[in-house]
Amino acid sequence: MTEIHDYVRMEFAPERASVAPDENLLAQGIVDSLGILKLVTFLEQRFGFEAADDDLVPENFSTLEMIRDFVERKRKP
Repeated sequence: MTEIHDYVRMEFAPERASVAPDENLLAQGIVDSLGILKLVTFLEQRFGFEAADDDLVPENFSTLEMIRDFVERKRKP
């Protein structure tokens, strides 16, 4: 999760020291719809999976915890 946190913080909130695991990234305006696409590209390349169009829903990207859970689901065989 540290790697995901660091990416989100550096890419979308560089002025912040950290982002809480349960902080709503979408509601706070940290990540927007274009940011989700950028984040998905990073996750696919870093963790070696392919996201389907059906995966691109707010429920998978609202918080760092949800992003982590999404990555874990996609990485399972």
